[in-house]
Amino acid sequence: MDAYLDIAVTILRAERRPLSSHAILAEAHRAGLVPPTLYGKTQHKTLGARISEDILSHRDRSRFFRTAPGRYFLREFLEDPSIPNEHRQPFPARRRIRELSRGPALAVTEESVRVRLQDSKTPSTNKILNLLRKQHRAYLDPKKAPNALFVRSFVCVCRGSSVLSYRLGRYRDDRDTFMHKRSIGFTTLIHVDEHTLFNVGDMGIVEAGIRAVKIDLDIPPAVAEENAASDEAELRKFVWVSHVDGRSDLLAIIRYGCPQWFEPVKRRLALNDIEWIDVHGINNIEDYDPWSRCVLESYNRVAIFAESRRG
Repeated sequence: MDAYLDIAVTILRAERRPLSSHAILAEAHRAGLVPPTLYGKTQHKTLGARISEDILSHRDRSRFFRTAPGRYFLREFLEDPSIPNEHRQPFPARRRIRELSRGPALAVTEESVRVRLQDSKTPSTNKILNLLRKQHRAYLDPKKAPNALFVRSFVCVCRGSSVLSYRLGRYRDDRDTFMHKRSIGFTTLIHVDEHTLFNVGDMGIVEAGIRAVKIDLDIPPAVAEENAASDEAELRKFVWVSHVDGRSDLLAIIRYGCPQWFEPVKRRLALNDIEWIDVHGINNIEDYDPWSRCVLESYNRVAIFAESRRG
Protein backbone atom coordinates (compact mmCIF):
# COMPACT_ATOMS: atom_id res chain seq x y z
CA MET A 1 0.00 0.00 0.00
CA ASP A 2 1.09 3.60 -0.61
CA ALA A 3 0.44 5.96 2.29
CA TYR A 4 0.30 9.01 0.01
CA LEU A 5 -2.29 7.45 -2.27
CA ASP A 6 -4.37 6.20 0.67
CA ILE A 7 -4.39 9.71 2.15
CA ALA A 8 -5.45 11.16 -1.22
CA VAL A 9 -8.32 8.68 -1.53
CA THR A 10 -9.55 9.49 1.99
CA ILE A 11 -9.48 13.25 1.46
CA LEU A 12 -11.00 13.24 -2.04
CA ARG A 13 -13.74 10.88 -0.89
CA ALA A 14 -14.57 13.22 2.00
CA GLU A 15 -14.34 16.44 -0.04
CA ARG A 16 -16.21 15.05 -3.09
CA ARG A 17 -14.51 17.56 -5.38
CA PRO A 18 -11.25 17.75 -7.35
CA LEU A 19 -8.24 19.09 -5.46
CA SER A 20 -4.60 19.84 -6.15
CA SER A 21 -1.93 17.81 -4.40
CA HIS A 22 -1.17 20.84 -2.21
CA ALA A 23 -4.83 21.14 -1.17
CA ILE A 24 -5.10 17.40 -0.51
CA LEU A 25 -2.14 17.49 1.85
CA ALA A 26 -3.39 20.65 3.59
CA GLU A 27 -6.71 18.95 4.33
CA ALA A 28 -4.90 15.78 5.42
CA HIS A 29 -2.76 17.71 7.90
CA ARG A 30 -5.84 19.46 9.29
CA ALA A 31 -7.52 16.09 9.73
CA GLY A 32 -4.45 14.58 11.37
CA LEU A 33 -4.08 11.92 8.66
CA VAL A 34 -0.40 12.48 7.85
CA PRO A 35 1.78 10.09 9.87
CA PRO A 36 5.13 11.29 11.24
CA THR A 37 6.92 8.90 8.88
CA LEU A 38 5.95 11.17 5.98
CA TYR A 39 8.01 14.32 6.21
CA GLY A 40 9.67 16.88 3.98
CA LYS A 41 9.16 20.38 2.61
CA THR A 42 7.83 19.16 -0.75
CA GLN A 43 5.33 16.53 0.35
CA HIS A 44 2.77 17.90 -2.10
CA LYS A 45 5.18 17.29 -5.01
CA THR A 46 5.72 13.73 -3.85
CA LEU A 47 1.97 13.22 -3.58
CA GLY A 48 1.35 14.67 -7.04
CA ALA A 49 4.09 12.48 -8.50
CA ARG A 50 2.67 9.35 -6.87
CA ILE A 51 -0.84 10.05 -8.17
CA SER A 52 0.47 10.86 -11.64
CA GLU A 53 2.54 7.67 -11.69
CA ASP A 54 -0.51 5.68 -10.59
CA ILE A 55 -2.52 7.16 -13.45
CA LEU A 56 0.33 6.46 -15.88
CA SER A 57 0.77 2.86 -14.72
CA HIS A 58 -2.87 1.82 -14.37
CA ARG A 59 -4.66 4.13 -16.82
CA ASP A 60 -8.40 3.36 -16.58
CA ARG A 61 -7.78 1.03 -13.64
CA SER A 62 -6.27 3.81 -11.52
CA ARG A 63 -8.34 5.09 -8.62
CA PHE A 64 -7.60 8.63 -9.81
CA PHE A 65 -8.06 10.84 -12.84
CA ARG A 66 -7.32 14.47 -13.65
CA THR A 67 -10.02 17.06 -14.17
CA ALA A 68 -7.41 19.68 -15.13
CA PRO A 69 -3.62 19.90 -15.05
CA GLY A 70 -2.56 19.33 -11.45
CA ARG A 71 -6.10 18.64 -10.14
CA TYR A 72 -7.16 15.14 -9.14
CA PHE A 73 -10.38 13.31 -8.37
CA LEU A 74 -11.55 9.75 -7.77
CA ARG A 75 -12.69 7.54 -10.62
CA GLU A 76 -15.41 6.11 -8.36
CA PHE A 77 -17.29 9.41 -8.71
CA LEU A 78 -17.40 9.38 -12.52
CA GLU A 79 -20.92 7.92 -12.57
CA ASP A 80 -22.22 9.65 -9.44
CA PRO A 81 -25.04 12.05 -10.46
CA SER A 82 -24.72 13.93 -7.17
CA ILE A 83 -21.30 15.21 -8.28
CA PRO A 84 -21.41 18.27 -10.59
CA ASN A 85 -20.88 17.28 -14.20
CA GLU A 86 -17.82 19.51 -14.60
CA HIS A 87 -16.08 17.47 -11.90
CA ARG A 88 -16.73 14.24 -13.81
CA GLN A 89 -14.95 15.14 -17.04
CA PRO A 90 -11.48 13.54 -17.31
CA PHE A 91 -8.83 15.87 -18.63
CA PRO A 92 -7.19 14.21 -21.66
CA ALA A 93 -3.43 14.07 -21.33
CA ARG A 94 -2.11 14.86 -24.79
CA ARG A 95 0.55 12.53 -26.01
CA ARG A 96 3.85 14.30 -26.54
CA ILE A 97 5.96 13.50 -29.57
CA ARG A 98 9.66 14.19 -29.75
CA GLU A 99 10.57 15.98 -32.95
CA LEU A 100 13.70 14.24 -34.16
CA SER A 101 14.53 16.98 -36.61
CA ARG A 102 13.21 20.46 -36.04
CA GLY A 103 15.57 22.98 -37.51
CA PRO A 104 19.10 24.22 -36.77
CA ALA A 105 21.05 22.29 -34.13
CA LEU A 106 24.27 22.93 -32.22
CA ALA A 107 27.43 21.95 -34.12
CA VAL A 108 31.15 22.65 -33.84
CA THR A 109 33.96 22.85 -36.36
CA GLU A 110 35.77 19.57 -35.88
CA GLU A 111 39.16 20.74 -37.16
CA SER A 112 39.38 23.84 -34.95
CA VAL A 113 38.11 22.04 -31.86
CA ARG A 114 40.46 19.06 -32.24
CA VAL A 115 43.46 21.37 -32.68
CA ARG A 116 42.61 23.32 -29.55
CA LEU A 117 42.00 20.12 -27.58
CA GLN A 118 45.10 18.30 -28.91
CA ASP A 119 42.93 15.60 -30.50
CA SER A 120 41.88 14.13 -27.15
CA LYS A 121 39.18 11.44 -27.40
CA THR A 122 37.73 12.47 -24.02
CA PRO A 123 38.29 16.25 -23.97
CA SER A 124 37.94 18.34 -20.85
CA THR A 125 34.32 19.29 -20.20
CA ASN A 126 35.27 22.84 -19.25
CA LYS A 127 37.39 23.27 -22.37
CA ILE A 128 34.56 22.17 -24.65
CA LEU A 129 32.03 24.43 -22.91
CA ASN A 130 34.43 27.37 -23.06
CA LEU A 131 34.91 26.85 -26.79
CA LEU A 132 31.16 26.72 -27.34
CA ARG A 133 30.63 29.89 -25.29
CA LYS A 134 33.36 31.67 -27.28
CA GLN A 135 31.44 31.26 -30.53
CA HIS A 136 33.28 28.17 -31.81
CA ARG A 137 29.87 26.86 -32.74
CA ALA A 138 27.17 27.08 -35.36
CA TYR A 139 23.53 26.11 -35.63
CA LEU A 140 23.08 24.00 -38.74
CA ASP A 141 20.20 22.15 -40.30
CA PRO A 142 20.91 18.39 -39.90
CA LYS A 143 19.09 17.70 -43.18
CA LYS A 144 21.29 20.13 -45.12
CA ALA A 145 24.57 19.40 -43.32
CA PRO A 146 24.40 15.70 -42.38
CA ASN A 147 28.19 15.40 -42.08
CA ALA A 148 28.64 18.30 -39.68
CA LEU A 149 29.98 17.60 -36.19
CA PHE A 150 26.82 17.95 -34.14
CA VAL A 151 26.78 18.01 -30.36
CA ARG A 152 24.40 15.42 -28.95
CA SER A 153 23.11 14.98 -25.43
CA PHE A 154 23.54 11.36 -24.34
CA VAL A 155 21.54 10.87 -21.15
CA CYS A 156 22.11 7.85 -18.94
CA VAL A 157 19.04 7.30 -16.77
CA CYS A 158 20.30 5.93 -13.46
CA ARG A 159 18.66 4.55 -10.36
CA GLY A 160 21.24 3.82 -7.74
CA SER A 161 23.96 1.69 -9.37
CA SER A 162 21.72 0.64 -12.26
CA VAL A 163 21.32 2.25 -15.67
CA LEU A 164 18.24 1.98 -17.87
CA SER A 165 18.98 -0.01 -21.01
CA TYR A 166 16.89 -0.78 -24.09
CA ARG A 167 17.26 -2.24 -27.55
CA LEU A 168 17.16 0.15 -30.49
CA GLY A 169 14.48 0.06 -33.17
CA ARG A 170 14.37 1.65 -36.62
CA TYR A 171 12.59 4.69 -35.18
CA ARG A 172 15.72 5.62 -33.26
CA ASP A 173 18.51 5.15 -35.81
CA ASP A 174 18.42 3.05 -38.98
CA ARG A 175 22.18 2.81 -39.50
CA ASP A 176 23.38 -0.79 -39.55
CA THR A 177 25.77 -0.19 -36.66
CA PHE A 178 22.85 0.91 -34.47
CA MET A 179 19.99 -1.32 -35.57
CA HIS A 180 18.84 -3.77 -32.90
CA LYS A 181 21.78 -2.90 -30.67
CA ARG A 182 21.40 -2.28 -26.94
CA SER A 183 21.80 1.27 -25.65
CA ILE A 184 22.41 2.83 -22.25
CA GLY A 185 21.52 6.36 -23.31
CA PHE A 186 18.86 8.63 -24.75
CA THR A 187 20.20 10.98 -27.39
CA THR A 188 19.04 14.23 -28.91
CA LEU A 189 20.39 17.16 -30.85
CA ILE A 190 20.43 20.55 -29.12
CA HIS A 191 18.27 22.89 -31.17
CA VAL A 192 18.71 26.62 -31.35
CA ASP A 193 15.53 27.39 -29.39
CA GLU A 194 16.84 25.35 -26.43
CA HIS A 195 19.65 27.82 -25.75
CA THR A 196 18.19 30.46 -23.41
CA LEU A 197 19.38 33.07 -20.92
CA PHE A 198 18.89 30.50 -18.16
CA ASN A 199 21.26 27.86 -19.53
CA VAL A 200 24.11 29.82 -21.10
CA GLY A 201 26.55 27.76 -19.03
CA ASP A 202 26.01 24.61 -21.09
CA MET A 203 24.16 25.97 -24.13
CA GLY A 204 21.01 24.05 -23.13
CA ILE A 205 22.70 20.66 -23.49
CA VAL A 206 21.40 19.24 -20.20
CA GLU A 207 17.86 20.62 -20.51
CA ALA A 208 17.51 19.31 -24.07
CA GLY A 209 18.64 15.86 -22.97
CA ILE A 210 16.28 15.62 -20.02
CA ARG A 211 13.37 16.86 -22.12
CA ALA A 212 14.03 14.08 -24.64
CA VAL A 213 14.22 11.44 -21.89
CA LYS A 214 10.89 12.44 -20.38
CA ILE A 215 9.20 12.31 -23.76
CA ASP A 216 10.79 9.01 -24.80
CA LEU A 217 9.82 7.38 -21.49
CA ASP A 218 6.29 8.75 -21.78
CA ILE A 219 6.49 10.62 -18.46
CA PRO A 220 3.33 12.75 -18.40
CA PRO A 221 3.80 16.54 -18.37
CA ALA A 222 2.21 16.68 -14.90
CA VAL A 223 4.83 14.31 -13.46
CA ALA A 224 7.64 16.11 -15.28
CA GLU A 225 6.51 19.49 -13.99
CA GLU A 226 6.01 18.31 -10.42
CA ASN A 227 9.50 16.82 -10.32
CA ALA A 228 11.42 19.42 -12.32
CA ALA A 229 12.82 21.12 -9.21
CA SER A 230 14.27 17.86 -7.90
CA ASP A 231 15.70 16.57 -11.18
CA GLU A 232 19.21 15.28 -10.61
CA ALA A 233 21.00 15.81 -13.89
CA GLU A 234 24.69 16.45 -14.35
CA LEU A 235 26.93 16.82 -17.37
CA ARG A 236 29.77 14.38 -16.69
CA LYS A 237 31.94 14.27 -19.81
CA PHE A 238 32.30 14.94 -23.52
CA VAL A 239 33.35 12.05 -25.77
CA TRP A 240 34.29 11.96 -29.46
CA VAL A 241 32.72 9.12 -31.44
CA SER A 242 34.00 8.29 -34.93
CA HIS A 243 31.93 6.05 -37.22
CA VAL A 244 32.94 3.69 -39.99
CA ASP A 245 31.22 5.93 -42.53
CA GLY A 246 33.57 8.80 -41.66
CA ARG A 247 31.12 10.83 -39.61
CA SER A 248 31.83 11.96 -36.07
CA ASP A 249 29.72 12.92 -33.10
CA LEU A 250 30.52 14.89 -29.98
CA LEU A 251 28.53 13.32 -27.15
CA ALA A 252 27.72 15.19 -23.96
CA ILE A 253 27.38 12.42 -21.35
CA ILE A 254 24.74 13.29 -18.79
CA ARG A 255 23.81 11.29 -15.71
CA TYR A 256 20.12 11.64 -14.84
CA GLY A 257 19.20 10.26 -11.41
CA CYS A 258 15.53 9.30 -11.58
CA PRO A 259 13.31 8.76 -8.50
CA GLN A 260 13.44 5.34 -6.85
CA TRP A 261 9.71 4.85 -7.51
CA PHE A 262 10.02 5.37 -11.26
CA GLU A 263 9.57 2.34 -13.47
CA PRO A 264 9.09 2.59 -17.26
CA VAL A 265 5.80 0.98 -18.21
CA LYS A 266 5.35 1.94 -21.85
CA ARG A 267 6.76 -0.39 -24.47
CA ARG A 268 7.27 1.63 -27.63
CA LEU A 269 8.79 0.78 -30.99
CA ALA A 270 12.03 2.60 -30.16
CA LEU A 271 12.26 1.19 -26.63
CA ASN A 272 12.31 -2.56 -26.96
CA ASP A 273 13.50 -4.92 -24.23
CA ILE A 274 13.73 -2.31 -21.47
CA GLU A 275 15.63 -3.35 -18.37
CA TRP A 276 17.76 -1.99 -15.54
CA ILE A 277 21.38 -3.14 -15.77
CA ASP A 278 24.02 -3.04 -13.05
CA VAL A 279 26.77 -0.82 -14.47
CA HIS A 280 29.44 -3.00 -12.88
CA GLY A 281 28.22 -6.07 -14.76
CA ILE A 282 28.21 -4.79 -18.35
CA ASN A 283 30.63 -7.09 -20.18
CA ASN A 284 29.16 -7.91 -23.61
CA ILE A 285 30.26 -4.59 -25.10
CA GLU A 286 29.82 -5.81 -28.68
CA ASP A 287 26.04 -5.97 -28.13
CA TYR A 288 25.85 -2.19 -27.62
CA ASP A 289 25.50 0.63 -30.13
CA PRO A 290 28.57 2.74 -31.04
CA TRP A 291 27.68 5.58 -28.68
CA SER A 292 27.10 3.32 -25.68
CA ARG A 293 30.20 1.30 -26.51
CA CYS A 294 32.33 4.42 -26.67
CA VAL A 295 31.06 5.57 -23.29
CA LEU A 296 31.67 2.19 -21.69
CA GLU A 297 35.13 1.71 -23.20
CA SER A 298 36.69 5.16 -23.28
CA TYR A 299 35.96 6.46 -19.80
CA ASN A 300 35.67 5.13 -16.26
CA ARG A 301 32.04 4.00 -16.22
CA VAL A 302 31.89 4.17 -12.40
CA ALA A 303 32.63 7.89 -12.55
CA ILE A 304 29.85 8.43 -15.10
CA PHE A 305 27.16 6.46 -13.32
CA ALA A 306 28.04 7.30 -9.70
CA GLU A 307 25.66 9.37 -7.57
CA SER A 308 25.72 13.12 -8.12
CA ARG A 309 28.82 14.93 -6.93
CA ARG A 310 26.89 18.12 -6.29
CA GLY A 311 26.68 18.84 -2.62
